[in-house]
Amino acid sequence: MRDTPFVMVLRWVCLILALVVMLFPIYWMLNTALKPSSEIFQYPPTFWSANWSLDAFWTVLTERPIGRYFLNSLIVATGTTVLSLCIASLAAYGLTRFPIRIEALIILSLLFIKMLPEALLVVPFFQLIAGAGLLNNYIALILVYSSFALPFAVWMLVGFFRAIPRELDEAGIMDGASRIGTFALVVLPLAKPGLVAVAMVTFLTAWNAYLWSLVLTTAPSMYVLPVGIATLKGEYQVNWNELMAAAVIAVVPVLAIYSILERHLVAGITAGAVKG
Repeated sequence: MRDTPFVMVLRWVCLILALVVMLFPIYWMLNTALKPSSEIFQYPPTFWSANWSLDAFWTVLTERPIGRYFLNSLIVATGTTVLSLCIASLAAYGLTRFPIRIEALIILSLLFIKMLPEALLVVPFFQLIAGAGLLNNYIALILVYSSFALPFAVWMLVGFFRAIPRELDEAGIMDGASRIGTFALVVLPLAKPGLVAVAMVTFLTAWNAYLWSLVLTTAPSMYVLPVGIATLKGEYQVNWNELMAAAVIAVVPVLAIYSILERHLVAGITAGAVKG
């Protein structure tokens, strides 16, 4: 049954309104970053200013160590993604190719771990990292971020690996490939949508993480973007245009990655949810 013209128009109106609601915070952030400080609190607010400029961006890039924060976030997020994918793919492959009686218990345990609030583990993690002498170290952040990313990554990839017939593994072994060779050359290529989805979610989670960098780094040179942006807030004054300019710089890579890989992300999450 085809929708009536009224239903189609109503659907498009709802979609456009939802799009406006979703994009307005991003527009307002950019609008604030481009405004001069004197116009930010003007009433009524200006939705389109004639005094837009890139001064705030120039100040943030030249007078603030935003480039260092950006590099730190990139290193930590990339390292977390690579480590989480390597461990999660091997764990999911083992759970789906070597069945054990407590497989369901292991998967439920992963979901339980994922539900634990991060703040609950701040003290033991800090003591562990400090005892190992890894404070102000990329390795500490990557390991901690990966520990929180792994439960979701394993849970997602188990659904994908289950959907790949074991007969393909057997065919690869009969052709002379080792178990690792079959995993790398047969299973991983077929699980590409799931790997992309897990990689994106892990990267974005690590990119936006604030708490653990705040706890495990005390040197300003090791701050990641969320913590570095928070330091732009002064004790008595907040330069909102500079703060929003830094936020725009942090958001742009995320939007670019999502726009490029959005198709794989949606397909991956949907397929994993159905096939799991």
